[in-house]
Amino acid sequence: MSDSQQLPGDASTEGPLFGRTEALRMIGDDEDLLAEVAALARTEITRQLGSLNAALDAGDAAVARREAHTIKGTVATLGANAVRDAAMAAEHAARDGDLAGAKDHAIRLESLAIRLVAELTAYLEAPRPA
Repeated sequence: MSDSQQLPGDASTEGPLFGRTEALRMIGDDEDLLAEVAALARTEITRQLGSLNAALDAGDAAVARREAHTIKGTVATLGANAVRDAAMAAEHAARDGDLAGAKDHAIRLESLAIRLVAELTAYLEAPRPA
């Protein structure tokens, strides 16, 4: 795949991936709750990616689909739409039995997820408004 070719479901990835404003709106404008969700998601995203990659390496499309679906839900809660779209593309490819396509999407997903985890870390380390 060339650098200029976008994968299906690939949202713009310029700028921040963490949609703090959208995430806050979804959870009732509770900054403390968002911090808890972000901390949990930061850990879970890494674990879930490991499970997705293990399933793909094992050729298990059903488990890969489930893990990609789980990642999609985790990152959607954070307003991380580009990451959600990459997870959805991996999920759909795995659902269709296209393991090579699912692996391609998982590579893109992992790249975005690494950026998202870094953004969540910065958010969690920043001072909170009083």
